[in-house]
Amino acid sequence: MTGDTITSATTPFDTSLPRYLDAVHAGDRRSAVAVAMNLLDSGISPEEIITGLLAASQTAIGLGWQEGRWSVALEHRASAITEAVLQTLTDTAMRAPGAIPEGSRGRAVVACTEGEWHVLPGRMASEVLRLRGVDVSFIGPSVPAEELADFLGDDPPTAVAVTCSMPISLPGASRTIGALRGLGMYVLCGGRGFGPQGAWAGAAGADTWAPTFSAGADLLLELLPQSRPSPRLPIGPPEVTAELVLLRRDQATWVEAAVSLALAKWPHLAESDRAVRATREDLGSTLSAVGAATLTADSSLVEQYANWFELVMRAHRLPVWFVASAFELLLAVIPTEGPLLRAMAQAGLDACSPITAPIADG
Repeated sequence: MTGDTITSATTPFDTSLPRYLDAVHAGDRRSAVAVAMNLLDSGISPEEIITGLLAASQTAIGLGWQEGRWSVALEHRASAITEAVLQTLTDTAMRAPGAIPEGSRGRAVVACTEGEWHVLPGRMASEVLRLRGVDVSFIGPSVPAEELADFLGDDPPTAVAVTCSMPISLPGASRTIGALRGLGMYVLCGGRGFGPQGAWAGAAGADTWAPTFSAGADLLLELLPQSRPSPRLPIGPPEVTAELVLLRRDQATWVEAAVSLALAKWPHLAESDRAVRATREDLGSTLSAVGAATLTADSSLVEQYANWFELVMRAHRLPVWFVASAFELLLAVIPTEGPLLRAMAQAGLDACSPITAPIADG
């Protein structure tokens, strides 16, 4: 239709988010706090601020690192500032008249899954629940599944929320969720690690998945008054479980074997401790992606990982050919006793760009 003008609605975060990102990039904690508190004073609910400002800033910063615009050090400092802002925001809101008394609506646990080192999503979920009146125990990062179960075993609550930010952490997530199921607890999960629309949550054993902090709080509040379920076994086909047990037992050994092959192929890597450390970390992450794809029986997971890895390498001006080489090295060390793992490693290799690595030294 000619003559029509389409306008998009603006929100307070359209101007606040850029100011907040400038503040955390500069390491200016006081200015970052001021941005959040100004929104609170203007009548924006703390729950909306957590989602629209704090969580949105973490997403933007993560993209900035992926594209090579934010360093790891800047990213970590920004996360520390955001954690301080989160605490200030919720403490202020909970002292305000009309705030729901903490603990008046039951108790719950929020935990990072085994292998999950990103704590801020879990802390944000915990603070949203506190604002809703829940007595929350936050546990993280990366507590081994057995230790988490031991810690909660004496008097577990009805429900627990677990967070997972990266798909490569899904094998650990399945161990955490399996341990919680064994205690007789409902397991709610959230985070991008569980895939688009929570596509991989079921394979990890979760009862339900929430797309946002607010939706997760709604679901958890529905679960808390219910009776606890009976203890349940972990889920998954036996052949998949067997290979994931093999991976957990031998992952460090396979990674070191792959590092040795890399050093034999490219001896110059040994000249830099940083290069060796980066090679080890990249091979470990790639093997975790292979394990996650095996858990979910979804080759698109490892294919997406390969594409993402190449984007990161390109953005950071690192050799893109190493992504394909990482899969080749892992295929050389994953034993024939792991046919599902090998198939997913091959799927990752097939998804890589056809870039030829430099001729091996020696």
